[in-house]
Amino acid sequence: MRKNVLISTTRQWNPGDEFIMQGTLNILTEAFGDRYNPIIFNRNPDIRGGSKWRNPSRKMRLTHWWDKKNFRGKGILQEALRIGHFDNSYKDDMNPENIDLALFAGSPEWFGSRLIPMYEAIEAASIPTIFLGLGAGNRSAFSSAIPAVDRVLQKAKIITTRERDTEKLLEKYGAKYVPCPALLAANSNHVVTHVNRIGLIYATSYTISGNNVSNVMHNYLMKLFPEIIKRYDVGIVCHYIDELDQAMREFPGVDIYYSYDSKDYANIFKSFDLVIGGRVHGIGMGASLGIPGIMIRHDSRSKTTDGFLASSIDIGTPISEVIRLIEEMKAGKKVETLSLQLVEHKKNVMNRYVALLQEKLGGWN
Repeated sequence: MRKNVLISTTRQWNPGDEFIMQGTLNILTEAFGDRYNPIIFNRNPDIRGGSKWRNPSRKMRLTHWWDKKNFRGKGILQEALRIGHFDNSYKDDMNPENIDLALFAGSPEWFGSRLIPMYEAIEAASIPTIFLGLGAGNRSAFSSAIPAVDRVLQKAKIITTRERDTEKLLEKYGAKYVPCPALLAANSNHVVTHVNRIGLIYATSYTISGNNVSNVMHNYLMKLFPEIIKRYDVGIVCHYIDELDQAMREFPGVDIYYSYDSKDYANIFKSFDLVIGGRVHGIGMGASLGIPGIMIRHDSRSKTTDGFLASSIDIGTPISEVIRLIEEMKAGKKVETLSLQLVEHKKNVMNRYVALLQEKLGGWN
């Protein structure tokens, strides 16, 4: 009988979250076949509201009740109060007894106000829960999380983290480090033999919070990218729609890639032989395809790319040093060696996840 899996993610918000989900679904399919229905708990702020203060008029548990109401002025009230949501994702007045497995994967947002209804559903229906590749959590915020988070973690079947800091944070729950599931997002990979084309992952401070970077980071990209563009064949990759206008203004004449559909990014990144940027999961998607990356570290999440075997530089690393790294990749067999390592690493990480799921959820299928 098919199982229902509730997955915490975002949709149409951050492609990185969707790369993680693609990798997670590939793990589930490899471990148990495709006999499951993926249901998302969509943390997109446009649907679930702010991470701290929540509008009490939203009444997320009244979605279906409100939908059946019919009276004059309902449309005006709907716009003012935004009762419930109409997204094709889990609604808080659904029956949690119909969920067979709850899954949190990859993101630093594995607790907090937006996720309270998911934790409540898990406890109400005693849903078996796994955490795969959790990201860098804020220690002070985690310590003040609702008690349900602690209770669910204590009962979790599996907890893995995508970097060592979160492994230490969750040590008492038996968490173990395994690279982020985004490494497994692409359904295929290849071995890069030469660096002919470079993908530059764009980011800006001028987009909305949650998808932006600091002014310092953007200013560094604006010094670095033009120097790379002068020397090599490149394309610029935007992850979020707000980046598009500015990237086109700042880099006229350069091919700029964007898609509303996260599944398109495997094909976008496949056209490059090396990727450079500060988007953790852009580096991850490249790694999943067998493409080496250079991560520009700019916050605590950057450590995740160690699991993608990426080289790292810092904001302010001299441009001459970055060019040296690129030339090193272009010379001899270096990029081919790294790409072969990535392909083998991806196999090993998939095998680790599959063995873990089959051991801990042995009777699930």
